[in-house]
Amino acid sequence: MDRAAPRVRRTQEERTAQTRLALIEATIASIGDHGYTGASTTLIAQRAGVSRGAMLHHFATRAALMAQVVRHVFNSEMAEYEATRVRTGMGDNLFDWPSLLWSVLSRPPGMAVLEILQATRSDPELAELVVPMQEEVEHSALTVMRGAFGGDEALARTVMRLMVWSVRGLSIADRYLPHRAETEHAILLLGEMMRLAVPDGRMEKMRALIEGKTKG
Repeated sequence: MDRAAPRVRRTQEERTAQTRLALIEATIASIGDHGYTGASTTLIAQRAGVSRGAMLHHFATRAALMAQVVRHVFNSEMAEYEATRVRTGMGDNLFDWPSLLWSVLSRPPGMAVLEILQATRSDPELAELVVPMQEEVEHSALTVMRGAFGGDEALARTVMRLMVWSVRGLSIADRYLPHRAETEHAILLLGEMMRLAVPDGRMEKMRALIEGKTKG
């Protein structure tokens, strides 16, 4: 009779990482089902299958957990963008990005981050942790964007905010309003307008458009 394969024991670091990931994923799901306000620490712990005490061992406060959700989702989204680019070739031009962003930011993790960001307005503790992290996230994304498309930091930030926050706004419309097809058409229209503005899909061509308006 064959002996059963020995059970591989997880290290403490692996157990910690698994528990933290379970709590982050439970937070995203809880926000999706109940909204930011309804996603209590008790509900999140139950959904993750851990005690509330264990949860507080990993994240001392609800705000600390929410801040890590923002970081985790950003890292996951960046990996998704790269995987999509490699698989499809989409993303090699700036005008590809509205559709690429939509494919990722409109999903439950992206919507959860949006609710967390909105909640910072009325929660000083949350804002203290999340706003600097969101600034860090934006800076990291800018570094990647400039590496791909050139442009200085101010120009890259202008173009990125146009695309990201247009898509985030449309993701809100998609949640509360009917006619999803028209919302998706708006995403395609944004990409087409960018293509007409900069047919070669490079960042620097945007500068003349911006400077022409600001000097006029």
